[in-house]
Amino acid sequence: METIELFYPQIAARAGPYTFRQGIEFEIYSSKTSYFDWAKIRFTEEYEPKISLARKDPAAIELGYNDALEEVFTGFVSKPYNGGGFVNEINLKDEMLLLEETEINDTFLDTTPQEMISYFLGKAGVSRMKLASTGYPRRKRLPIRKMSVVQAINAVHAAWNIKPRFFFSGGVFYWDEKPEQSKVYTFEYGVNILSLERPGGVWELTTVSTPFVKHSHKINVIHPKVTGEVEVSKVVSMTNEDGFIRTKIYF
Repeated sequence: METIELFYPQIAARAGPYTFRQGIEFEIYSSKTSYFDWAKIRFTEEYEPKISLARKDPAAIELGYNDALEEVFTGFVSKPYNGGGFVNEINLKDEMLLLEETEINDTFLDTTPQEMISYFLGKAGVSRMKLASTGYPRRKRLPIRKMSVVQAINAVHAAWNIKPRFFFSGGVFYWDEKPEQSKVYTFEYGVNILSLERPGGVWELTTVSTPFVKHSHKINVIHPKVTGEVEVSKVVSMTNEDGFIRTKIYF
């Protein structure tokens, strides 16, 4: 069994031409019930005169330990500096932003859902994708009129009467598929579980910075309240009011 020492967490937040390793707070939200991930970066006031960012500038947040950082969020600036609800803050959205802003206006003949979605993604400039190989009957004709890619994907679902999940993870678009998981991490009472509560009927496990756990992953929980392998439904990472990095894992 491999053990990772979770001491001295590190962060690197990139937005446009800038990389920030200190003087920031952040929040990252990733859930199975949302088709996109979002994040916020908040800055200390002295940054303001030095930051110039535009909507759709590339952005990423990396977390890790011992100089081994892992991308927890990739995407773009959705609201530039001071463009959100708070000052000294930028809002980020993952690659789904590209799909929301690309219009499809075509008629598709003798086609399958996978062929249409692959075409949509190409129009949005997305080349990394993993689409389920499930066989579906071909439709002779399906018009898509002035829809965003997200709307067009939902129109495809309605046409075939299906409801597969789709999302980005690590810059890859997944449709009715899940990212491969190479390791199942263990969270244990008295070791790396800071708290375990059940508000609203959903377990909320609070731990230290845990960049390697994503929604839809399996984790192993050892705790007096619950023990066993569970599937993660949501992951929220943030700096708390004391400046420490915390990850909340929901299942």
